[in-house]
Amino acid sequence: MKKCSFKLLALFLIFVSQFSFSQSLFETISSDAKVFSKNLSGYFTAPLHFESADISRAMFVSVGTVLLFGFDHLNKNFQKFDERFSYLMKIDSYYGTVWMLGLVGGLLYGGGLLFEKDEVRETGLMVFESGLFSGAVTSFLKVSFGRERPYVSGDKFKFHPFNFGGNKFYSLPSGHATLSFAISTVLASKFENIFVKILIYTPAVLTALARVYNNQHWFSDVFLGSAIGYFSGVYIVNAHKKFNGK
Repeated sequence: MKKCSFKLLALFLIFVSQFSFSQSLFETISSDAKVFSKNLSGYFTAPLHFESADISRAMFVSVGTVLLFGFDHLNKNFQKFDERFSYLMKIDSYYGTVWMLGLVGGLLYGGGLLFEKDEVRETGLMVFESGLFSGAVTSFLKVSFGRERPYVSGDKFKFHPFNFGGNKFYSLPSGHATLSFAISTVLASKFENIFVKILIYTPAVLTALARVYNNQHWFSDVFLGSAIGYFSGVYIVNAHKKFNGK
């Protein structure tokens, strides 16, 4: 009888602990969903509240993109760079992709949930927010500009606005550059050491260069994409700091 009572008690405690964990998990995910929703709204309405510094940054990126049009023809010279450099230029098959965004964000968020590491979980959430929000902006601009990719006609001034003819007209801005900098900016924000930051940004820079090297983008495309990813990451990092009262 005592053994039976002990087993029942053990089963009851296991049930209570599992229920408590599930309830806590649900509350955490619900809270994160609210933060995601708030940052989503704040991100896309941010231009309505731009201050002078924000306007200056936006102008710098815009003017920089236009000026780089004058150097876009040099992409052919860059593609002839030392062949020993080519193996590094395969990085765009991995970094800056949607599946890499899901992998990095998922591992951090899922790992943070599983091991109850709030900062790790929050970092995963920030990776998702930065990547998804900036990716949406880049996707909209791709369709809006309709710029031809370099391999189509080789004419850097050919645009087909709002043409849904496929990927060949979605050159500006670079989606890989956007996502790579969106991910790296969030990850780099977690470290103070400048050398660690450089290490984290290295794959993002290489990915942007790889898109030009592999004849998928012009220099101006990757510049604009990198800027969107970087400033989106900065916005998300600051939004979370503000939310946490830091």
